[in-house]
Amino acid sequence: MIEQPDSNAVRRQAIAWLVSKQSGAFSAEERQAFERWLAADPDHSRIYRQIEAAWMGLPCPSIELAAARKKDRRLWRHSQRLALAIAASMALAVGLCAWEGWPLADNSVFRTAKGERRNITLADGSSVELNSDSELAVYYSWRGRSLALLRGEALFGVAPGKLRPFEVTAGGGRIRDIGTRFDVVVGASQNRVSVLEGAIDLRLAATGDQRQTLAGQAITYNAVTVLSEPEAADVKALTAWHTGKLIFRNTPLSEVLNKLERYHPVHFRLAEPSLAFLPLGGVFDNNDLERFLVTLEAVLPVDIKRDKNGDVLIDRRRSRKFSK
Repeated sequence: MIEQPDSNAVRRQAIAWLVSKQSGAFSAEERQAFERWLAADPDHSRIYRQIEAAWMGLPCPSIELAAARKKDRRLWRHSQRLALAIAASMALAVGLCAWEGWPLADNSVFRTAKGERRNITLADGSSVELNSDSELAVYYSWRGRSLALLRGEALFGVAPGKLRPFEVTAGGGRIRDIGTRFDVVVGASQNRVSVLEGAIDLRLAATGDQRQTLAGQAITYNAVTVLSEPEAADVKALTAWHTGKLIFRNTPLSEVLNKLERYHPVHFRLAEPSLAFLPLGGVFDNNDLERFLVTLEAVLPVDIKRDKNGDVLIDRRRSRKFSK
């Protein structure tokens, strides 16, 4: 919603009402006047609730005010210092809200099913593209913008010019944004961060080990160790999923099949372990499983069979004998 030009005046009125309510001497007449002010315009109630929520989001305001009241109730009623402090805190809150954008707090959870992708715009204007079979939790507060990628993969586009740091926790690592766009995937045995623009700092919670990764680089890690130093990577191929494609360049078949299982309710089985290392290259539509299987039989020496339970069995192609 776009606020009217006099919204700053409404904010100042809302701050004044909040200061009066917090003073500990809010009379019945003042309360009636306050209720009339709220009812006079829907924007009054909306902006006041925003201001009140922002104030309550500050570090323990109610506890600090209660402690001040206990020290000397008589001085509390007559002193202007605390009222000025409240007003200053609220002015700071309003300024930060204007800079960061409403709301400052966000505790959303986003999920995708197999084969589903989702574009999300966060409260601060940052964007997230959530890949298939993924889950993301958002923890925005006054102190920072924190997100947790609980499973799957996500491509983050961080809104610039914000005061609060932007951090993503995933697979035992904390990724802090220094740039604008990066991709994070949580895997079964390792996790990966690919940086498209800017840079990120990766810190492991268990060991404190830290690495910086720049645009055009990728880094892998698990919960206790960094598995690779930041190195140049084909980030276009690694993040092609957000355009509905999967790009493989001499990728082991086992890795290819693991990726396909993310997008389809299917389980692949290899008839013998050596098949896992067959290299595959090409560009595939991640939603077209049947076409992928046909292509797989055409380019690799394998036969594909479907079990009654829906599993896909991949076996090495046997030489065929032809009778005369």
